[in-house]
Amino acid sequence: MQESIKAILIGAGQRGRDVYGAYALNQPEQIQFVAVAEPIAERRALFAAQHEIPTENQFPSWEPLLERPRLGQAAFVCTQDQQHAAPALAALHAGYDVLLEKPMATTAEECRHLVTTAEKTGRQLHISHVLRYTKHFQTMRKIIQAGDLGDIVNISHRENVSWWHMTHSFVRGNWRREAESAPMLLAKCCHDLDILVWLLDDRCAHLSSVGDLRHYRPENAPAGAPQFCLDGCPVEDTCPYYAPFIYEDLFPLWRNFAKDAKGFPKLIAQAQERAPWLVKILGLALADVRQVNEYREWPLSVVAHDPTPENIHEALRKGPYGRCVYRCDNDVVDHQVVTMQFEAGQSVTLTMHGHSHVEGRFTRIQGTRAELQAVFGLGGAWIEVSEHRSGEKKCYDTSSTSSGHGGGDNLFIAAFVKSLQADDEAAALSNAHQALESHLMAFAAEEARLGEKMVRMETVR
Repeated sequence: MQESIKAILIGAGQRGRDVYGAYALNQPEQIQFVAVAEPIAERRALFAAQHEIPTENQFPSWEPLLERPRLGQAAFVCTQDQQHAAPALAALHAGYDVLLEKPMATTAEECRHLVTTAEKTGRQLHISHVLRYTKHFQTMRKIIQAGDLGDIVNISHRENVSWWHMTHSFVRGNWRREAESAPMLLAKCCHDLDILVWLLDDRCAHLSSVGDLRHYRPENAPAGAPQFCLDGCPVEDTCPYYAPFIYEDLFPLWRNFAKDAKGFPKLIAQAQERAPWLVKILGLALADVRQVNEYREWPLSVVAHDPTPENIHEALRKGPYGRCVYRCDNDVVDHQVVTMQFEAGQSVTLTMHGHSHVEGRFTRIQGTRAELQAVFGLGGAWIEVSEHRSGEKKCYDTSSTSSGHGGGDNLFIAAFVKSLQADDEAAALSNAHQALESHLMAFAAEEARLGEKMVRMETVR
C-alpha cells in the first residue's frame, strides 16, 4: 500500500475547504493536509481544526509557508483568480507538485509562465478541468471516438448559468468584477473550452465573439429598490432575485435539482419547494431527507462561514449576498457567444449566459451518421444519440451518485494523487499544456469581443 500524499493548502475557501479538504478527510489513506495558508482567521482555524494541523503550520498568507522547508509533496492553490499565479509559481520553485484551481491565471503571459516553470522545475502542474473526469463527458468522447456519429460537422454547446447562480457568483459574489477576478468567459467557461478541445481531439483555428452586460445594471432596478433586499424592498414578493428567497427558502436550488433528478431524490426536492413541512416531518425518520432539512453546502457555505439559518439571515442584512442585484458594482458580461472553426473544419459555438431557468450544460453534436443531444444538470445527466438511417435512438444515463461537477471533482483529485504516487503526469487525463490551450482560447475570445473582430489562434499561441 502506497503512502498517503502530504499536502499544503493555500486558500481555505469553498473549493479548498469543502472540496479538497473534504476529500482528504474522507480518504486519509490517499492525501493528508499538513499546513494551511488562509488570510481569513476563522476559515484558517476551522480548516486547521478539521485536519489537526499544528499552530506552527498555520499561516495568514502563502509567502511564509513557502519560505519554509518543503512540508509535503503537493500544494493545492485555491486562492481567488487574480492570486493564482504567484503562489503557484512559488510552490513550483519550492519543489511542490501543484494542483491549481481554474483559471490557471488571468493573463496569457502568466499562464505561459506557469507551464514553462513547471517544465523547468520538473514538477507536475495540474489544472482543475474536472469535466474531463465525469462519466457524462467521458461517455460523450467514447461515442465520438467510436465513430457512432460519423464525421463531426458542428457542435453547439451551451453553458446555461441559472439566474440565481449568476447573481450569486457574478453579480453579488467574488467573480462580479473583471479587475478583481477574470473575464466571465475565462472564469466560468475555460472548463467548456477545454471539453470542446478534448472531445474533438483538435485545436481551434480561429474564432469571434459577441456579448455584454445587459440586465444586472442600475437603470433596471425597480422603483424604490433599496441597496439591500432586507431594507424593505417594495417588490420582495415578486422579484426572483430577492436574497431571502434564494438563500433562506432555497427554492431555486431545489427546483433546479429536481429538474434532472430521478426517483425519490426528485420527489423530495419537489416537496421541499411545495410542502417543506412534509420534508421536515419525513426528516425525523429518514436520514437522506434530513440532509435536505440540514443543507449547509454551496451556495450557503459562501454566504456565511457557519451557515446556520440565523447566520445566513444576519449575513444578508448588510453583507454582499444581501445586496439588490441592480445596486452592485458588477461589470462582467451576463451573456456571450463564441463562434469557432477548428483546424479539421468543424464549426463550433459556445453560448454562455446568466439567465437560464435551470443550471446545466447542453450539448448538441451533428455528425454525418447521427446526432447527439446531451444534458449535464445539477440533478442528473443524460445523452441521446439518434442514428440518421434507421432512426434508432440510444440513451445513456450519465448521472453520478457523487456530487461536485457530476462526480468530476473527486475523480480529478484521485487522478492527481495517483499521478504523484506513480511519479507519472500521464496518469491524469490532462496536463498544463492542454489546459493552456483552453485559456488562450478564452483570451482570444475576449480580444475578439472587445475588438469586434475575428482572431486567429496562431497569433496568440
